[in-house]
Amino acid sequence: MSLCFAGERLDKTVYSRIKTEAHTVHRQLVPLWRRRVRSTRIALLETPIGQNLTLLDLVVGDLRMDDLVFESAFDDERINAVLAQLSLTERRVAMAWAHPSIATWTQAARYAGTADPEAFGDRVRRKLKRLGTRYTTRTRAAATTRDGAR
Repeated sequence: MSLCFAGERLDKTVYSRIKTEAHTVHRQLVPLWRRRVRSTRIALLETPIGQNLTLLDLVVGDLRMDDLVFESAFDDERINAVLAQLSLTERRVAMAWAHPSIATWTQAARYAGTADPEAFGDRVRRKLKRLGTRYTTRTRAAATTRDGAR
């Protein structure tokens, strides 16, 4: 059987190959959370399930805020100097981010209990970067001054 297409004829095998290819490409372009596995939809971990709760909060389970150390002193003076310039909430986010089971600043801010985890986590990330750069610059300047004053 041949199919007509704008005056041309397509062989049935060509038509079936095009259809198969279109189906394959469509399946590849469907986001993972829209697919089904064994007739069950996959849900994003960021799917809200209640007031300030997501599926991630239920799945993780291992990490509790009590497990994180917030007021410890570190052997590295650079870390202590930078953390001293943070507010308590910002320090909690930074310490949560340092935990191995937390991958993003948004997750860290969520565990620290902030109102807007995405914005607050990004703010802490930028502030830590800025404070770290400032500390490095001032330390180098002080070393240069000391060495030059001798």
